[in-house]
Amino acid sequence: MNLPLGPTFLSIGGVEARKNTIGILDAFRQLRAVQPEAQLVIAGGASLLDHSAYREEFRTELALLRDHAAAVHLIGPVADEDMPNLYRLVDALVFPSLKEGFGLVVLEAMASGVPVIVSSIAPFTEYLSGYDVIWCDPHHSASIADAMALALAPPIRDRVIPRGLEVAGRFSWRRVAEAHLCAYATLKEATNA
Repeated sequence: MNLPLGPTFLSIGGVEARKNTIGILDAFRQLRAVQPEAQLVIAGGASLLDHSAYREEFRTELALLRDHAAAVHLIGPVADEDMPNLYRLVDALVFPSLKEGFGLVVLEAMASGVPVIVSSIAPFTEYLSGYDVIWCDPHHSASIADAMALALAPPIRDRVIPRGLEVAGRFSWRRVAEAHLCAYATLKEATNA
């Protein structure tokens, strides 16, 4: 992917209401007032659900951006093996979901040394602490825009990148599997009884 120079933000999940893509787009518009070279990459979008009405609303909002629209790059689904390279291209992950199951991409970005912007909602508040990420209110695009600007500030980056690597380390495949061993043993005993 060839992007113009400038800070680059990544949103993963495609254009969906629960991913708050229109909120991200409005926040990006606000950010461009102070960071005119900023770029927004929106990856993903494969879904079994019908998001056509929301996508149409997004296209309408994007068209209204005029000068900023060329800085928004919808790249669609990305192969798993290409994700590490995509993370290396960006300055921050913008993930202000309105509803989320866990948000595995948050850990992927952290493991890649990328600052993460997340909603101050569960599940994020359940496994992330105050200084691990940059928090935002997903219902207010100004809050998302402020978080995006903070993600570019060296003191903030210097804080969240090492914390993110530490958090990602707590969720290695080995640690997650070990955490489930007791539950599996209990289930095995119950089925053998």
